[in-house]
Amino acid sequence: MFNSLRERGVDFQKIEVTMALADGSQTNMEAYTDPVSIDIEGRTVPIEMLAFPKTKGNRTLLGTDFLKKSGIVLDLKNKRWYFSDKPHHKICFKEDLDVNSLQTAGSIITNSCHLCEDEGIPLTPEQREKMSYLLEKFDRVFNPGGNPTPYVEHHINTEKHPPVSVPPYKMSHMKKELLRKDIKYLLEKDVIEECESAYGALVVLIPKPDGKTRLCVDYRKLNEITVPDSYPLPRMDDLLQSAKHTTFMSTINLKSGHHQINVHPADRDKTAFVCPFGTFQFKRMPFGLRNAPATFQRLMDMFCGNLPAMAYLDDIIVLSPTFDQYLLDLETVFLKLKD
Repeated sequence: MFNSLRERGVDFQKIEVTMALADGSQTNMEAYTDPVSIDIEGRTVPIEMLAFPKTKGNRTLLGTDFLKKSGIVLDLKNKRWYFSDKPHHKICFKEDLDVNSLQTAGSIITNSCHLCEDEGIPLTPEQREKMSYLLEKFDRVFNPGGNPTPYVEHHINTEKHPPVSVPPYKMSHMKKELLRKDIKYLLEKDVIEECESAYGALVVLIPKPDGKTRLCVDYRKLNEITVPDSYPLPRMDDLLQSAKHTTFMSTINLKSGHHQINVHPADRDKTAFVCPFGTFQFKRMPFGLRNAPATFQRLMDMFCGNLPAMAYLDDIIVLSPTFDQYLLDLETVFLKLKD
């Protein structure tokens, strides 16, 4: 839109703006501004357009300033919007999100704009050699598999509420075959087991970026009757503040971390899901349960208690001021993971 308006003779004023970045730092950036008018549903809304020339080709966004000036209220739940002075005149969104487009999103060409001049410096050859030696020394840490942890079990407290269930929906032959493979894999990994249960949730296949699918269970009905766990999750702004002045940082993502936690035997029937191949329940903690994040964070906080690291769900974050200290900190974390 910026280039289009310039071609039409709009005289943009060049300014310098100060932007706050996600890590808390600030940067100055060249921008162009000019008052423009947006016509929408018979109304004209004047706004101050702000354009960054380094982001050419990216979409024009209307932000909260536009919503405030126009008086537009978004009803995302019902996919509608309306003007605040006409709440009874609701307008439907023009189009729905195409789930299939998520699979091709990786092919869309975008123009990135690096707001931080110094976002990372490559390791020196000597540092890379030391890092490679450390990773090879603890290569077993990165092997898949392993028994579930004995330190934490996931409980599902529904008090005295009767079981909830949802009837299964029709599934295409192609999806059935994909589901059959996922069920077989989870049975072989001892993550699920066949069962008879008064509970029953829907199983859905979610497309992954690589074109494959992931078996997920819709636990919304179960979550509605589950007593919430108040264990706190880390504040993102606190994590960013801790990383602000750190020279060396690594994040270690735990593969299938939820499946390393057992579901309490008395609560396993509550995780039951129904599919064309029978009824199954989880022996290991699945995604989608109301208190799963709290259970996982509790385990990670226990793990990182005396370590030079922080945890956010299934990510271990190692922050170190120098490279030598960084290697020592990583080794300490790897030793604990190995145990």
